[in-house]
Amino acid sequence: MTALEVIGAIFAIFILVKVLIVLIKPQLWMKEVAEPLLRNPVLATAVYGILAIMVGYFVFARLRVAEVAAVMFFTSLLMGVSLLPYSRALLKTAEEMLASRSELLRRAWLPLVIWVVIALWVLSTVFA
Repeated sequence: MTALEVIGAIFAIFILVKVLIVLIKPQLWMKEVAEPLLRNPVLATAVYGILAIMVGYFVFARLRVAEVAAVMFFTSLLMGVSLLPYSRALLKTAEEMLASRSELLRRAWLPLVIWVVIALWVLSTVFA
């Protein structure tokens, strides 16, 4: 089994466990996983960052950045479909997030930088 297959299997198991928990006892997921992680943005950023670096190492070692971007696009579309039932709440949250550009940049600078770097990397490899 390759590293990407192991990562894929871990992802699939995580999804199935999460779906089962959410279907059987949704509050368990919120109280034991989501809330503790989201209450501490520094910890959440560290956990997500470390996992992204670890998974990214194997992904970018085996795939071209344009292929990764295509998968990211597909995933973004699936996430969009998943969030559509909550569009009113999301619009309210988006209004709060975009109320102040300086606050948005202060809070979201890291993901913005990552997305811009990936976009420029993809364009530089596709059009080079």
